[in-house]
Parts: sequence; C-alpha cells; structure tokens
Amino acid sequence: MTGLLHERDLSRKTFLKAGGALVVGFSAAGSLLSGKASAAAPTSAGYLPDLSKVDSWLSINADNTATLKTSQIETGNGITTGFLMVAAEELNMDMSQMHYARQDTWVVASTGGEGGSNAISGSSPKVRLAAVTAYNALLNLASANLGVPAAQLSVKSGVVSGGGKTVTYGALVGGKLINATIPGNTATTGLTLAPGTAPSKPMANYTVVGTSPPRIDIPAKVNGTYTYVHNIRVPGMLHGRVVRPRGQGGVTSTNYVPLSVNANSISHIPGAKVVQLSNFVGVVAPKEYDAIQAAAQLEVTWKSDPKLAGSGNFWKTSRQQADALPARYSTDTGGVPAKLAGSAKTVTASYRYQYNGHMPIGPSCAVADVTSSGATIYCNAQSIQSIPTNLGTGLIMPGATTPYLGLTNAQIRAVYYEGSSTYGAAPSELHDPEQAAAIMSKIVGAPVRVQYMRWDEHGYDNYGPPEMMDVTGGVDSSGNMTALDWTTYIIGGAAVTPTFEATGAGSWAATQPTGAASTTDTIYKVATTGKRVLAKNIPLYSGGFRNSYLRAPNGQQAHFASEQIVDELAHASNMDPIAFRQQNIDATQITGQKWIAAMNAATSAANWKPKVANSAPQTGNIRTGRGFGFGTFASTQCAMVADISVNIKSGKITAKHLYMASNTGFTVSPGLVANQMTGGAIMGLSRALYEQLTFTKERITSLDWVTYPILRFADAPLVTTVIVFPNGNITINPGTNQANIAGNAQAIAQGWSTTGAGEPGTVPPGSAVANAFFDATGVRIRSAPMTASVVRATLKAAGVS
Repeated sequence: MTGLLHERDLSRKTFLKAGGALVVGFSAAGSLLSGKASAAAPTSAGYLPDLSKVDSWLSINADNTATLKTSQIETGNGITTGFLMVAAEELNMDMSQMHYARQDTWVVASTGGEGGSNAISGSSPKVRLAAVTAYNALLNLASANLGVPAAQLSVKSGVVSGGGKTVTYGALVGGKLINATIPGNTATTGLTLAPGTAPSKPMANYTVVGTSPPRIDIPAKVNGTYTYVHNIRVPGMLHGRVVRPRGQGGVTSTNYVPLSVNANSISHIPGAKVVQLSNFVGVVAPKEYDAIQAAAQLEVTWKSDPKLAGSGNFWKTSRQQADALPARYSTDTGGVPAKLAGSAKTVTASYRYQYNGHMPIGPSCAVADVTSSGATIYCNAQSIQSIPTNLGTGLIMPGATTPYLGLTNAQIRAVYYEGSSTYGAAPSELHDPEQAAAIMSKIVGAPVRVQYMRWDEHGYDNYGPPEMMDVTGGVDSSGNMTALDWTTYIIGGAAVTPTFEATGAGSWAATQPTGAASTTDTIYKVATTGKRVLAKNIPLYSGGFRNSYLRAPNGQQAHFASEQIVDELAHASNMDPIAFRQQNIDATQITGQKWIAAMNAATSAANWKPKVANSAPQTGNIRTGRGFGFGTFASTQCAMVADISVNIKSGKITAKHLYMASNTGFTVSPGLVANQMTGGAIMGLSRALYEQLTFTKERITSLDWVTYPILRFADAPLVTTVIVFPNGNITINPGTNQANIAGNAQAIAQGWSTTGAGEPGTVPPGSAVANAFFDATGVRIRSAPMTASVVRATLKAAGVS
C-alpha cells in the first residue's frame, strides 16, 4: 500500500497515516506539533521566536503535559529523550508527561544545529535554565491560586501541593502562555545553567537525570509507525530526480557543466519533464518510477575534465603534489632531532588512511512546495533552522541581486522528519535535496519530492578526508618517550563548502584550504617536551575530492597512526602496551587522570593480562590477538581493547569482542551514552576494516554496497561498554537500565563536565584492531582499511604465510 500512496488522488486537507506513510496538506501543518501545545496552525510570525522567553522553549498543555521546543533534531542518537529528561527533572514531571515538538521553523526556537557531539553538552544547560525559569513561574502562579507561599509548595508529576490543596500545571496555564523571561538571556546569546547549581534542583534530589528511561522514538520505529521524511506524500506532488554525471560529484566544478540536454529522449515517458536551471538538471514525473526512468534515460552530454590520479596511484601522486608545495611546522617544541639521536631506540613508520564516505543506508530526501507567497520544505536537514536562510537570501542566481525563490526567510518554513543519516552528507553541508526540490517546485508550479538514488548518495558526498602520516618516535632505556617527529599529508576539510550547481559553474571555493595537521599524541607527556609536526597539504581539485565532517573528523585517521606508533615504541621497549602508556601519561594533570581512568576501565572489563605483544608467536591458519587503542573527540576520553582473529590464508580480520570505556563526565542518561558508544564502535570498525572510496582519473567508482562494502551483521562483534565515573565505573549491556546519580555528583565535584558521546567511539577501533593484528601475527599493518587484500599483501611482504 505504501508504494501506491503517491498515485492516489487525495484532497490536500487529507491526513492519512497508513503503511508508514503520511499524507499531509501544507496548509494544515499545525497538526504537526507533537504534544498539541497549540491548537492553532503556526504562522510565519513564529519564525525565530525570542529565546529570552520561556514560551519559546516550553509549553504547558491542558492535559498536564509539557512540550519542549528546540531546533535540535533526533537523528537516532536519543537526544530528544535526553533533553526531555533534563526538562522533566527541573519541572518535577514524569517522562510520560513530556512531549518533544517537531522541529518546525515556525514553531521551535532556533537553538542551533546538531554536530560535533555537542547536543547534550551544549544545549542541555539551556534547556535546564528554561525549565527552571518555567518551574519558578509555575510555583508563583500556584501560590496565588492556592493561597500558599511558594516556598511551602511541593510538586510531583506536575501536581502542585500545599496547604492541603492541589492544582496541576495544566489547570494553571494549560494552552496559554507562561509569560516568563529567562534571566540574562537574549535572542542571540543563551545563558546556561549547570546541573545542581542554584536555582536548579540539587543533584541529591534527582530522580530522572542519571537514569536510563526508554527512548521516546523507539516504539514507533520498532512498530513501523514512525514517519520518516521518505514517507511524506503531498497531494498533487510530483516526483523528482537530480541528473548528474555519475560519480563525478566530488571532483571539480567543471564536471557539472551540461553541454547539451536532449529533452526528446524522455518524451515517451508519461508526464516526464526536464527541469533545468543554469548547470542544474533534473526531471519530474507524476509517478516515482517514471521519474527514475526519466533520470536514467535522459541524454545529457557533460563536460569532461579528468584530473584524478586514480585510487591506485593516489598516495604516490599526493606525496609528489604535497612535497612540491610550501610546508609549515605547525608544532615544534624544539630539539626534536637531537632527542631522537640520543634515544635508546627509535621506530619509523608511515601510516595511511583512505577516503571514507558518509554512505547512509537510506537515501537523502526532501519535499518542497514553493508558491509566490511562501514555501514549505520537509527534510532531514542537520541544521533545520538554517534551511530558510539557505533557500531564501542564500539562493541567488549568477548576476541576480534578489533571492531566486522571491521569498523572505520568514516565508520559508522548514519541517524536520528524520532520515537515515546526516552528519556531513548532502542534507548537512550542501542542503542538496532541499535546494533541488525547491528549485523544481518553483519551476513546475507544484510540490516536488526529490529522493536520491544510491549512486547519487555514494557519488556526491562530502567525503571523509584521507591522511598519510610519516612518523619517527624515540624512547630512552627506561621506556620513556623522548620525541615524536611527524610529517602529515592532509586535505583541508570543513572550509570547503561547495554551493549548488544551479548558482553557477564555479560551484567550488577557488582557494585551497589549509588542513590542520592532525596528530593526537597529546595524551602523552612527550607532546609538550619533544614533538615536531611538519604539515603538508594535498591540493584539492587536481587530484583530491571535496570533503567535510564525518563522525569525529580526522580522529580515526590521526589515532590510527598515533596509537600504533605508541604501541610500536612499547614493543621496542619490551613492555606491556598498557604499562607503557601508564608510564608515559602525565598523571599529575586531570586530563591524564581521565585517560588513565578510561584505560583502566576498558582493560578491567576485558580482564587484560600484562604481556609484551606477540611475545608468544603463533602458527596455523587462524591466529588471535588482543590490542589496545585510545580515541577522543568532543573532549571525551575513550579507550578500547579489541579481541580479533586473523585468517592468514584469506586475509580476513574478524573482530570478536570490543571492550570500550568512555569518560563523558556528567551523564544525563547512561543508557543513551552506552547506545552511542556501541554505534560508534561498530561504525569505526566498519571504516577501519572495509570502507574505501575508489575512483578513476575522472570519476568515483564505488557507487554501491558491492564496490563500497561496509560491516555486515554477521561480522559484528560483541561490544561491552563501560561508562567511567569518579566513584566507580558502570558496565551497561543490552537490556539493563542502570543509574549512577551519585556518580554524576562526583563528576561535577571533580570538574568532569558533560562531554560528547556520539563520535568518540568511532575513533579507537582502527588502532586497537591494528595493534591486535600485530599481537596475532607479529606484523604491523599500517594502511586502512585493513581489507583482506591489504592483509594478504602485508603478510606476504613480511614473509608470513
């Protein structure tokens, strides 16, 4: 039934939830506000509400429930549940009474986008302040209603009691405004409130924060009733597809130029039309399958401009190109050559980490209805509040002085529905599907739904950058690291923001961004006493692809090298890898103490037995090994022990068990953190073992799941997650619902503020597995992904068979 909904003739006022699809009329979008905080449909007057007003953050409903309104989206990380926990705690309400408003730019406050694993750490203090302000305002209203001083009132489950009488929040203000101003807050700066800090609730009285309630989004997802952006159907809607030269999305702007478009080539497809604006080419049709066929059969001649080295020659060409450009020392503590010369032992190695892609399982999608008086966009944009600006004042055609859509930002309404992924892919950086849908809708005069094909998603990504690192490290006779000398080859990342091809042929930034030299050995004392980093940039557009954020940007690449060189130095010192790290971390600093705490937690969970790696060489076809690696992002210390097996003949590495410990400081929900740790570990493992972009001199060739393989369910390891608290660690396994409220109080007391949970877990699998590979085989593997072919070549070069 779902697949036929787009072919049914339905009234624009019809809402239908069936088979996972949602048919909506844009004019009735007021019903999209979950929790029903307002009976009236939103208007453009609600665009960018005043953040200093409590009512911009919270609504109290007549049924004694509360609705929280922020622009932070649910992307499968559970942050909507986390934010509701913070609000419920301060309001003294139950989680069953809490709703989260759909992110609608005519409804929710512009509290920022989502990225950098900063949702809970960055926005929960603001939610806390708004909830505390609302709570005090509600107490004052209850005091007047009950005739009891506010100080003598108590609240449980949204029911205020005092003087033998009660009144609910809903009875006090249900459906009306609270009319309270957040102290010190303005529309541009958000004052925050730390947990347990007056006037917020003392942490000793917490009953919600620090527990692990069920996520609010999971039941509908499991039951198949959750509405994703792909399920949206608008009556009168056409289906659109973007037409581009396959696999050339990341190469150069000149590859986007259509030299000719033969509209007659799709004249046999019912209702199919070509939509072209400048270099943008698309097709629309009443039926989705016809749009797919039109995109596939449309005859377009594209400008050819081959500039790539090809993936087989990428590293050689990149080294030559970067060596020919000016280099700079981004770090130099001084005296590194002399310290290496005086070292008892040195190790020199070169590490390589290939391009990765975001590659969401489901394709990007957006629906747009553009008229002369306004526009509504359904999408899964990572920063929903930026869509009106991006499509309004930000979308101007070459030579024009006014926005292409002819609308103000406030006239453009963006409504969020979850997709399969964002985090740096098309919906995040390019706003690709939103722009395509809006342009097509304006041209054809009807709502248009744009969905990518798999080759669009794989071939038009903002790729995770590659990195090559040459490093020499030294140790003294006691196993103390003396110096590290790095040469890094890297492509500049986040500064490159290509614009939509409709805005002109020069879609790419003309300048070459300067990439940050990425080394992450700052865990160790040597980083401040003997470290030098020579930064070299691989040029863009003459051999490299556009790239941007991809889960812990540059973290996997840098740690793959830095945590292997440390392991190699430990082996050169004839020391256990954990004992070596313990000796070389500065335990006098709080950050060093947190690193050691994470390491101890992971090794304890894994029952680590001290030994020198590969001290008992193995024989046979299947060999097993255990390795350790650190990782970090968003100020979180993460440690991992990996147990693996290696098939010497086939070259396949199988991760059997990952033990991961994270120090996330004050933790709103241990269950949410454990969920993110597990997902991060699996993603990081997939990237380290399988994922690699392949390309010829002109185009990307890894355009499907065969040419760009990812970790399969059958090869997924067991994952044990440990959350580190000052007063003791807690191990969370599937099905548990543990709390550590006392641990949160200790974390705050020791200065362990909330840090990110989503991305750090993606970082340590590469080095942990590589170090385990050495333990199993006695051979170092210094190139990722560690595919079967790479393993076989590595073992063959080392004479192992």
